[in-house]
Parts: sequence; C-alpha cells; structure tokens
Amino acid sequence: MKRSAFWKTTAELLRYKKQLAVAVGGAVVSAACFGAGLGMLLPVFTLFFDAELAEGEHPLKKLIDGALVKEDSYAWQIDLATWLNAQVPDDIFKSFLIIMGIIATFTVIGSVGRYVHQLVSITVTQQVAVAWRDRLFRKLVDAPISFFLGQNASDHASRAMFDTGVLARGHLAVLGKALPEILKGLAAVIVALCLDYRLTLLALIAAPLSGIVLHRFGKIIERASKRALQQQAGMLKTVNEVLGALHVIKSHGAEGYERRRFRRLNRSLFDEQMKMRQARALASPVIETLGLFFVLAAALVAAWFVFDQGVDPATFLLVLISLGAAGASLKPLTALHTQIKEADAAAKRLIEGAGIEGEPISLSDRADLPVLPRHHESIEFDSVSYLYRGHHPPALNDVSLKVQHGQTVAIVGGNGSGKTTMLNLLPRLTMPSAGKVLVDGIDIAGVNLKAFRRQLAVVPQQSVLFEGSIADNIAYGQLDAKREEIEAAARAAFAHSFVEELDHGYDTLLGEGGSGLSGGQKQRLCIARAILRDPAILILDEATSQIDADSEAKINKAMEAFRAGRTTFIIAHRLSTVVDSDIIVVMDDGRIVDHGTHAELLERCAVYQTLTHTQLQPARA
Repeated sequence: MKRSAFWKTTAELLRYKKQLAVAVGGAVVSAACFGAGLGMLLPVFTLFFDAELAEGEHPLKKLIDGALVKEDSYAWQIDLATWLNAQVPDDIFKSFLIIMGIIATFTVIGSVGRYVHQLVSITVTQQVAVAWRDRLFRKLVDAPISFFLGQNASDHASRAMFDTGVLARGHLAVLGKALPEILKGLAAVIVALCLDYRLTLLALIAAPLSGIVLHRFGKIIERASKRALQQQAGMLKTVNEVLGALHVIKSHGAEGYERRRFRRLNRSLFDEQMKMRQARALASPVIETLGLFFVLAAALVAAWFVFDQGVDPATFLLVLISLGAAGASLKPLTALHTQIKEADAAAKRLIEGAGIEGEPISLSDRADLPVLPRHHESIEFDSVSYLYRGHHPPALNDVSLKVQHGQTVAIVGGNGSGKTTMLNLLPRLTMPSAGKVLVDGIDIAGVNLKAFRRQLAVVPQQSVLFEGSIADNIAYGQLDAKREEIEAAARAAFAHSFVEELDHGYDTLLGEGGSGLSGGQKQRLCIARAILRDPAILILDEATSQIDADSEAKINKAMEAFRAGRTTFIIAHRLSTVVDSDIIVVMDDGRIVDHGTHAELLERCAVYQTLTHTQLQPARA
C-alpha cells in the first residue's frame, strides 16, 4: 500500500532519535502508571462491594499474592510477597488510605512522564517545521529565474509560511496525542484482559467499524484542506499585489474593485473551511455514539454474568471502567484523524516544493569546478538561443557577439526584443537552450558559479533594497566590507551627503523596499553597492533612470570613471548613454540585427533609426 505524503514526511522526525526516545519513554511511563493506577482500583471496589471478603481476607494482600505467589514462583518472589503482606495493616480504612496513596503516586509519576513527553514532542515537531521552512526557502533561492516565469510566487511563499504550520500540527497530533492515547488505551485493555478476556474481546469488535467511519470522514477533510491551502495562497498573492501597488489603485479609484476581488477569495476560502467544518463536527459525535452503543452492549453482557452467573461484580465493574478508559482514548483519535488528513494535503504541497530543481550547478554544489580568473580578455555570446518554457518562438535566436575587455556595450531594442534575456545569461540567471557564453574563452557553464558571480555587479532599473541598515544594504553580499570602504562607495555614488543627514547615518534602518527614501536615493545606494563589489563585469539597466538631472550628471561622471578597466553592459533607454558607448547592439525579435557606433548605425540601420526617434529618450536638461 502506497504511503501518503504525510507519513513520508514523518521520516524527518527520525533525525531526532535521542529526543524521540525520551518522548516515547515519557509516554510509556505515563501509560504504565495509568494502567497500574487503574488496576489498583480492584481492591478498592472489593472493599466496598464484598464485606465478607474484607473481614475474612484482606483485598490488598490478595492482590499481592495474586501478582507474586504462583506455582512457578521463585523464592525471592514468595519472600517479597511475605514481606509486603506484613507491611499491610489489618485495619480496612488504613489499607484504603495506602491504596489511595499508591494511586496518587502513580498519578504524579505519570504526570511527570506526560510532561516530558509533551515538552519533547513539541520541540521535535517545531524543529522539523523549521527544517522544512529552511529547505523550501533554499529551494526557492537556488531555483533558476526561469522557474518563476508564469509561476505564482505567493503560492510558494504560502507553502513555507502556512503549510509548514499545518504539517507541524499533524506531526504533533501523531507524536504528542496519538502515541500517549494509544499507549493509555493499550494499558487499559491489558488491565481489562487480565480481569476478563471474554468481555474485553467482545467490546473490541467496535474498533474496526470506528476505523471505517473515520476513514470516510478523513477523505472529505483531506480534499477540502488541500483546496483551502490553495485559496490561502491566492489570498496572499492578492494582498501582496494590492499593498505593492496601492498608489496605482488609489489614483485609479479601484479600491472597490480590489475589495470585491478579495471578498470573493475570502468567501471561497470560507466555503472550503465550511466543508471541513461539517466533516469535523460530525466525526466526533458519530464515533462517540458508536462507542456508547458498544459500551451499553458490554454492560448488558456484564449484567448477565453478574446477575445470572454469580461472577464478582467488582471485577466486572473494573472491566467496564477499563474499557471505558480505552474508549476515551479513542475520542482524541477522531480529531487526530482529521488533523492528519489536513496535514497530508500540506505535505503534498511541501514535497512538491522541495522537488524544485536548482540551478544547473547550484551555489553549494560542485565546489570542485575551476574558479575562473578575473576577467581580462573578452566576453562572447556564441550562437546563443533561449526558449522560455511553454513559449514560442525563442526569446533569443542564434545570437552571436564578442566584446573586448574594458568596452562599454549599450543594448537597445523594443519591448520583447531579448535585451534582458541576453544579459540574464551572463551571470547565469538562466542557461542558454543552445550555444555558449564564453568569458576569456572559457564556457561559464563549466566554472564555479559562486566564484564567477563575485566578478559581476548588477544595477537594475528598479532599485532593490532590503530591510536593515543603509550600511548593510551597501555591503549586501560583502559581509567582510569595512565601514570606510562602504563610505567610499557611497561617496563615489553621490550618496554620502544624504546618508550623513539622516539621524543615524549609515546605521539608519530601512523599511521594506527602502521605504522612507526617494527613488533617486534608493538608486544611488544600489549604485554604491555595485561600486563596493569592485566587479570586472558591470551590468546596468539604465541605472540613472530614477535620479534627478543634477544627480544624474554627477553619477554619470562617477560611473564613467568606475567603468574604466571593466566590461560594461547597459540596457539603454537614454540617447546620451547610447552615444557614449563603445558598441551599440541593436536587437529585434530575439536577434542582433546590427551593432556598431552611433554614427554608423544611424547611417545604415533602419531599426536603430526608428528607435532613436521613438524610444530612446534625450538627455535631461
């Protein structure tokens, strides 16, 4: 029988064998004390129900003899029974107090065992949840950029944030609830079997029927839980979209539309939760009702044995109590079954997320690959093509280009012409479907990726900042950078002056996305980050597009000095950037249609002539 996704994930618990052994030990101690305390009720009932026996034969002594003195008993057992009997007082009330004290002792020891079990169980299940979140985040970070094209990123975030919590609750239900309840039920059944196996076996017939009912309810809950998790992911995506574009929504008066869109998703989630509610609400009373019927049937049989067969009523009463205790342990298992089915839906999504393939050679793998020396000769795109999954025609089609070290290359073209796709191949954010990218004559597919990326710096058009201090953002990826190096990079990017004016300077904490700073200030910090890396290869997506005219002129001078001795690729949107470049590459429909200087292309390239009049912006006055 094929294991469900949930039970596959429970293998993660085995990574904590020592802690699990402690948890199981605590549960065993708790169950053993529960069974022993239950068994000690027999002499109590005997005292109450059999006065002749209480006067003629002490029930506690009878219990000791029954446990230790038999035909095949060893001498030490007989000696122990004799000694224990000598300690039991003849006074019935004092004996009753001793029994109560023994039961209380078992209860305290069992409670300590249960505490240890619960404490360790919660710890282990949370450790497993942390491991799953780490695994999923690592998979997402290591995944190639192409993986996220057409993907719902919020769905993957939801798996790491929400699904891991559902899975942890399922693990805790098994380890923290099922194990102790099953052991308690087993202890109670053993006591009942020892007292009267006939009545006990009759009562156990109920277990298979209860299991069938639970299975039917579980299927309903599993399907509804999976749909509910998907709805949660959709809601997270919508909230992220709305909060990230609130200025657009308000300026277009679309608040009502977004409220209605969210309300529909919220209602869909509610509907799925209601389906789970009905199954959950019905499961417990159905199981309890079945259990009650079987207890009543057992009581009828017990009454027949007591009233017609003259069997000891104290024994049968304790059998019924033991079976009732075993049945009580079944009640939490109804909730357990529903939790496992919910967790199974989450486990399927987590296993799917953990199966995301990383980059062809991930940052952590193949450390034995050669480290590419610092770029100093040329960069070549050799007959490169790239086809996005599920798209046609290819985004790049047989692109070839060779650039000498130190040159500045401007790449121009209309939307969808392949500019960004081409430059994504250089830092190996994507891998070519055909062809090779060569740096100094070496195919970058066969070099150590992490070391190679240290030679690059990328400044995107949309500035990217993270929560943390300004210094941390400038030194992002350069954890060993010194404060003076950070400040020097900020000066080169004309960011030092505005940073110094902030209350905490470089230690100023930024909010999400660098909130609190202007677009130009954010971009200057991103440029400072690139300068600090001291790259051999620089990729700019028109890095001055969000900066005012005065700052743009200063930064252009700084970037001009910074580009010296480095190979620079620029996705150009301004005519001034194009004119100053050593090579201008014109792209159209995934191909390089021409390349050369500004004057050469104006004279011979119709596509470039059109671009200069329609898309390339003039320099700011």
